[in-house]
Amino acid sequence: MIRHIFKTSTWNPTEMEWLRAANTLSEPERERISQFMYKRDAKQSMAGRLMMRSCFAQLSGETPESFHLSRDESGKPYIVDPSPSLSSLSFNVSHAGDYAAFAASTTAKIGVDVMKVELRRNTSVQQFFSHMKRQFTDFEWQKIRSPATDRGKLVNFYRHWCLKESYVKAIGTGLKFGLQRIQFYLGDLEEGICKSTTVSVDGVLDLNWKFEEIFQDNHFVTIAMGNVEFSPEDRASVKLLNFSDLVVSEDPLSDKFYFASFDEKKELP
Repeated sequence: MIRHIFKTSTWNPTEMEWLRAANTLSEPERERISQFMYKRDAKQSMAGRLMMRSCFAQLSGETPESFHLSRDESGKPYIVDPSPSLSSLSFNVSHAGDYAAFAASTTAKIGVDVMKVELRRNTSVQQFFSHMKRQFTDFEWQKIRSPATDRGKLVNFYRHWCLKESYVKAIGTGLKFGLQRIQFYLGDLEEGICKSTTVSVDGVLDLNWKFEEIFQDNHFVTIAMGNVEFSPEDRASVKLLNFSDLVVSEDPLSDKFYFASFDEKKELP
């Protein structure tokens, strides 16, 4: 099982890095990334695509640029005509805040979500929660609101949200799945790691699902895994990657304007 994160906020790609990265992708992928208004969003999307293709290359021995990717009805990416070594691969990518995250397995259904704990400008916690009322059960709202401080409430909110997102991404339905059908029972976060959270679906506890939660740098990274076994005592095995850890094209994209158009963007709104 592969679990990777990439800190995009501290990645300031050189011209060579960006053009090698771009040459690893298909033309539609490059075009999609070029449409982002801000560097932050372009880097997040690029990092997610590179982590996917790097994983495929490492598992199959093929070059990272050789894979044809498409999306299913729920928007989840998949490999078109995968080789036998990748035919049973389940994978998922997410990005938010300062990070992109990727997870993959040949034996388990996989969903991953990453969220930064933050509150939108000019919005109170109570206003924010009022817009999300239907996304959680009464039991979950009780847990979310239990801390005395707004900061504690936000941490609990994003923890629950990451769990729900990771689960519905793993089962392939997206948010079309009624989120109140899912109820989480939180385990203890110890040194920013938890592997003991459980879930019930339609009121029935489903122990076939395991959840790996990591809280670091004010972000939650949550991986949902169906039909997998691990010990709750095991430490998390999420690996932080740098650009040099990725398998990308050796040759840069010949169109240097692709970097110039990226480089002139603002980092953030």
